[in-house]
Amino acid sequence: MIVECRNLTKRFRHQEAVRDLTLSVPQYAALALVGANGAGKSTTLRMMLNILAPDSGSARVLGVDSVRLRENELKDIGYVCDNPVLPGRLTVAQYFDYLRSLYPNWDTPFERKLRDRLALPTHQRVGSLSHGMRVKLLLVGALAYHPKLLVLDEPLSGLDPLMRDEVLEGILGQAEETTIIISSHELTELEGFATQIAFMDQGRLLFHEDIERTLARFREVSVTLAGEARPPQPLPRHWLAAEGTGPMRRFVESSFRDERELADKAAAHFGAIQHLETRAMSLRDISKTLMRANRAGFST
Repeated sequence: MIVECRNLTKRFRHQEAVRDLTLSVPQYAALALVGANGAGKSTTLRMMLNILAPDSGSARVLGVDSVRLRENELKDIGYVCDNPVLPGRLTVAQYFDYLRSLYPNWDTPFERKLRDRLALPTHQRVGSLSHGMRVKLLLVGALAYHPKLLVLDEPLSGLDPLMRDEVLEGILGQAEETTIIISSHELTELEGFATQIAFMDQGRLLFHEDIERTLARFREVSVTLAGEARPPQPLPRHWLAAEGTGPMRRFVESSFRDERELADKAAAHFGAIQHLETRAMSLRDISKTLMRANRAGFST
C-alpha cells in the first residue's frame, strides 16, 4: 500500500476534526476524498504528509510513518493545495529554475512539455498570476519530478470548467505511474477520473470502495402504487431521501442489485406496485444524498 492510515484522530480544542479513520490506498489508485466542508478531508491529508501531527493513530506513507517523513521520501511525494504561499516576485521561469535545484529526479523536458500544454506564461511574475494559473504552476511543479504519490487538496476550487478540464488532463497524463489522492467539491469532473472514492462526514470515514461499485449500488427509485399504501412503517436503512404521498413514492436505494429484487422489497413494504423505475445517479447527486442523509443519522 502507498498510504495506510490506522485509527487516525485529530482534535482542535474540543472538536474532533478526524475520528478513528482507517484507510488504505493501493499503488496507482486515483482516490477521490469527498464530503461536505468541515468533514475532515484536508486535516486527513495534512496528517498523511506530516503537516499536522495526529493526536492518536498513525499514517504510513511509502512505507514510512508519516511523522518520520524526510527528504528521501518527500522527493517522491507531490502536494498541491488551494492556498499556498508562493514567491510572488519571481517569474514563472525563475520559479522553475529554483525548483529544479531541489529534486534530483526532476525531468526538465517533461516540465517544459507540461508548461506548454497548460500555457504557463514564462516571463510573468508568480504574484500576478490568476488563481487558475497558480494552480497550473503548482501542478507542473508537483508532477515534473514524477512523484510516486500526488496529493491534491481542493485543486479545482474556483476554476472555470475549461480550466478544470485542463488541470485534470495534466493529472491524467501521470495516472499510470502515480498514486493520486484528490479532495475536491467538483465531483462531476472526478467521476471520469477517480478509480476509488472515500466519503467522509463529521470527521468519520463512512465508506471507501471502487468508484464503479459506488455508482452501481446507488439508484433513484420512483414507485407508483397499484392501490392503497400499507400503513407507514420504518424504511430500510439503505433507502434514503424517501418522500411522496398518495400513489407515488420516491427514494434512493444505496444497496441496489437488480430491479426485480428491488420491486419485491418495495411491494413488501408499500403494497401492490403498478410501476417501478430506477435511474443511475451521478457522483455529485450521490454525494448530496449522503450529506443530507447523514444529517439525519444515516450511516453506510
